Amino acid sequence: MIARMRIFLLLLVVCAWQSPAFGQCAPGPDSPYFFRDLAEKRAEARIAEDRAFFDGLLSDAFAAKGVDGRPLSKQDFIAAELAGRGASMRRPFFAISNYTLIEHRQGYTVASYVLREGTTGDGETHPIETRVHEVYEVQGGRWRLASVESAALDVAGPAAQALR
Repeated sequence: MIARMRIFLLLLVVCAWQSPAFGQCAPGPDSPYFFRDLAEKRAEARIAEDRAFFDGLLSDAFAAKGVDGRPLSKQDFIAAELAGRGASMRRPFFAISNYTLIEHRQGYTVASYVLREGTTGDGETHPIETRVHEVYEVQGGRWRLASVESAALDVAGPAAQALR
């Protein structure tokens, strides 16, 4: 009986010791995964209408250009990010692809990616594709989003346009 308990305790210790090794760790603060994670958190904050996330992420001198090319102030950008979500029965979604760090040096990073987002429900999906270009800078010891430029992409693509 005592031998069985010792074996059980040994197995328990081995399992507990190895389990953290298989857990997922947060991305390093200067890795491409860190910045992609920030982009995903920003998309999640849009869905959750989390204004506090944007207030903490955006730098004091934040500048943005909307999809139409017009400049947006920090407050206008946050309002645009959170606009039109409401309590809809449709489920929001997002996906990030083609994530690239264009430039990455100490305290400064430029990233580019395609953001696919929209809503689905009632048998219909309404997607929007946007090319996003972000600049991050270290301010006060943490990475802050300094600027964003967005450009709308045609979801249907050239093949669908040829059929029109």
